[in-house]
Amino acid sequence: MERGFLRRESSVIAAVSSRVVRNQAWALTARPIGLAFAAASRLVLRTSAVSVGGPGAVHDGPAVYVNWHRHLPFLIVHHGQSRRWMMVSGAPYMGSIARWCELSGLRVVRGATGERGREALAACEAVLRRGESVVLAVDGPAGPPFVVKPGCVDLARAAAVPIIPVAYRSRRGHTVHARWDRMLLVSPFDAITVEYGEPLDPKREPDDARLRLLVRQALDGLDRAAR
Repeated sequence: MERGFLRRESSVIAAVSSRVVRNQAWALTARPIGLAFAAASRLVLRTSAVSVGGPGAVHDGPAVYVNWHRHLPFLIVHHGQSRRWMMVSGAPYMGSIARWCELSGLRVVRGATGERGREALAACEAVLRRGESVVLAVDGPAGPPFVVKPGCVDLARAAAVPIIPVAYRSRRGHTVHARWDRMLLVSPFDAITVEYGEPLDPKREPDDARLRLLVRQALDGLDRAAR
């Protein structure tokens, strides 16, 4: 019995030690990986023709900008040019992505569903009430893909701001089919179009489920144009 207890204790200690080592490794690599991503993004931006269109592109004022997770790579760069805020998971392995976002010009709030999510949403609400805008990948950070989570609706209602769907298409774009989100990558010397959908006013649709459906339909429509 004592041996069984010791084996269990040893297993727990080994698991905790392994997690600590992994977290330390993520922390050490966050900066260099973030720098590499940012350098690649700057190369794309400097060598590509980028156009912006759609009804939501001319919105003046705070908003919750939403996208499918697959459209994050270039939207990090695009939204960073406007110094918007983005919610990024606080998980250690996401440290490099948070660093990439910051180097691209975004301000970052760390948190996600089930992981400081409530505190992160409260911080985003404060940002919106100051007149600034927030960016959310509504099926992130890990899916299920193309399912709108309730955070964007809760946030837009709390701050009384519109939800604006965003996507992009790319002449040289490549879809990573092996990923859960089917991420859409762009390339240097590309032609990229960022498309904003019609702003969705939460005051006009009091039902949360219906508003989430409208967000999904808007994002699906923009995404179909990108394929």
